[in-house]
Amino acid sequence: MKINFKIPILLITISVLLRVFFILNANLLVQEAYYWNYANHLDFSYLDHPPMVALLIKWGTLIFGVNELGVRFATIPCWLLTVFFSYRLTELIQKGAGKYAILLLSILPFFFVHSLIITPDVPLIACWSATLYFLYQALVLEKRSSWYWAGLWIGLGLLSKYTIALLGFSTLIYMILFSRKWFTRKEPYLCALIASLLFIPVIYWNWTHDWASFLFQSKRRLENHYVFSFHALVGLLIVFLTPLGIWGGWQLISNKFSPAIKIKDNNKQFLKLFSLVPLLVFSVFSLFRELKLNWIGPSLLALIPWLLILMHEDYKTRFSMRKSWILTLSGLLFFYASIIFCVYSGKPQAIYQYAFAKQLPWENLTSQIQALAKNIEFNTKSSPIIVPLDTYNIGSEFAFYQEKFFKQGQSNSIYPIIGSHIFGTNSLMYKYWGNVKETEGKILILVAKERYRFNNLEIWQKTIFLTSVLEMNPYNELNKINQNKFYYQIVKKT
Repeated sequence: MKINFKIPILLITISVLLRVFFILNANLLVQEAYYWNYANHLDFSYLDHPPMVALLIKWGTLIFGVNELGVRFATIPCWLLTVFFSYRLTELIQKGAGKYAILLLSILPFFFVHSLIITPDVPLIACWSATLYFLYQALVLEKRSSWYWAGLWIGLGLLSKYTIALLGFSTLIYMILFSRKWFTRKEPYLCALIASLLFIPVIYWNWTHDWASFLFQSKRRLENHYVFSFHALVGLLIVFLTPLGIWGGWQLISNKFSPAIKIKDNNKQFLKLFSLVPLLVFSVFSLFRELKLNWIGPSLLALIPWLLILMHEDYKTRFSMRKSWILTLSGLLFFYASIIFCVYSGKPQAIYQYAFAKQLPWENLTSQIQALAKNIEFNTKSSPIIVPLDTYNIGSEFAFYQEKFFKQGQSNSIYPIIGSHIFGTNSLMYKYWGNVKETEGKILILVAKERYRFNNLEIWQKTIFLTSVLEMNPYNELNKINQNKFYYQIVKKT
């Protein structure tokens, strides 16, 4: 059957243009700014994540400088790696089906978002995709050397985010059910050894920091109060895969529909197991604890080859699978373009006010705080320290935009920032980056989005108030009815 690729190519082109526009123009999200601070404090690991995201951001900023493109640049090669390995895996299962990989991975919501912004999930997705490719060769095609490559990519994945360990668990289940002979061979054990050796920097950091990261990611999550979030998992699956993707996944699981697609049973077993095992783990967790929206996304990569095969076969029940995907992906692109247009134009005003009015103009706020700090420095002959009273959001954005302004010649000074841990509250990695002794006798500018954060007994006990809590109105030219409030107070540390 002759296939018209004009529409898929158009959709891919539009998605690429949207990416480029967003990456070049959007202010960093607070998480991205926080990870940029990782890169500014390179280490073997960090409290909340391993070091890969920091290394990628450092690489990007060395090439492009301290700006949004430099911070986000690594999303591009990581996304290309994901597409490449998904394509290769699909081609191994069914020749000719892989060509649709770039289309789905360009536009499906989870993968679209994680090709725009830099988070630990970005390298994790690339490593997950590569690991699936080599595990398929090892387990299904029985290529012994592929075990070593799988170990390499699992190790790199562990340097990105701990959740890739679920692929190790899935591999163990697969071997027990379908391929027990590997338990008597050296390759799986060497695979685990390679991954473990690559993970040594994270182990070392934890060993020298009282196992802080491992405890943060395990004990803290299990100690959280009971939350039923299974409905959130179901909702996320529908959003990430779309109803059409859910229907395609059901066809893989169902004995009624699955036999209609003529691929070998061991291929179906591999795709089923490596899709379902991580999702079952998250499903059980969601019965008792809150599920984070980005956790389940990488586990969907094992389902992508099946969806691509359905498109290639143009499998029909009551409708053409290929045409249905084209319509679905076109609708998603229209939605993405509408959101980006609304964010950058402020129109329609009603939608902007409802959805985006609470977003703070970080460049403007940084300029205002810098002007305040300069005035204090001029009057007191002492450089003040900025102390955000939240966990990491404000400090991360201020640190990034101060550095950006300085590098671009828009500012001639960078004021130090220290976390709210100096007043007994949680500031994540800022606890390790700032020493309480640095603030003794210094003038501090306390800043927060919420007024209640200033009602802290330790602030009252450890500082002398030089002003009351004052209000600052961040100017946003798109938000004519500006209801955002920002608060600050000038104090002196005793």
